[in-house]
Amino acid sequence: MGNVQESRNREVLKNDIKQVVSRISRIDIAELDDRALIREELGIDSLMALEIIATCEKLVGLKIDETLFADVRTVGDFFELLGRLSAGADT
Repeated sequence: MGNVQESRNREVLKNDIKQVVSRISRIDIAELDDRALIREELGIDSLMALEIIATCEKLVGLKIDETLFADVRTVGDFFELLGRLSAGADT
């Protein structure tokens, strides 16, 4: 039962993060699949990235080192990064 709740929480969080990225990038949320390229397709520049990071820090309650975002290429990569941070792998 815990796995179902945990999976649901991940999906809710993923949707919340997609909403943040959608709002900041001004890209429709329906276009934000896991393979969408952050810089090339969504046009997210360094200032937008900082805004996404700051908003997501508040959302998930974690400190996100901006240098880790440099390795993020896709929306899916960003979700994976947040997952690792919440598990304590990159802290």
